[in-house]
Amino acid sequence: MKHLILGNIPFLGLALGILFGLALYYAGATNRVIITRMLKLKELTLMKIILFAIGWGMSLTYFAVVFKIIDLGHFSIKTMNLGVVFGSFILAIGFGFIGLCPGTAIASFGAGYLKSIYVIIGGLVGAYLFTLSYPILKSIGLFENVLGGKTTLIFLSDKYNFLFKGTPWIGVVIGITLILISIVIPHSIKE
Repeated sequence: MKHLILGNIPFLGLALGILFGLALYYAGATNRVIITRMLKLKELTLMKIILFAIGWGMSLTYFAVVFKIIDLGHFSIKTMNLGVVFGSFILAIGFGFIGLCPGTAIASFGAGYLKSIYVIIGGLVGAYLFTLSYPILKSIGLFENVLGGKTTLIFLSDKYNFLFKGTPWIGVVIGITLILISIVIPHSIKE
């Protein structure tokens, strides 16, 4: 049994993916109407859940760093470049118009909203077109580092650039602050 759960990584990934999809469904993140209402700042329950989850994860991560439960060598910081900024802009526009992102579209399809297949197909076509255009985009400098490349919000180690100098306790405090904000935000704003 131990080999089945821990040794078979594809099974573990599938199991965690199903659990994450169920969590998205339970939170309302598979319902494009709820997401659209959140983006219009009318229904904030999903926003509260997201802020709480970010704060909880950030608090626990930096707490584990403070007490050396997590080795900083395990962190993998991705490089910041103009392509990431531009791609984030494209994702935000599509997310705002449709109310689904690639992850929530897959969970939404699994929850029975079959029209989300168009978002999934659009994401696959977009990824394919990006692959074809990558050499051109690279040649025009779209993937040049910005903010020093591998940059973290708070100092983690000398290996990475950072925006704010301080101890990992700052990450714990920011995480707890996000949790508190998630608690005081109302569930909805009257129209």
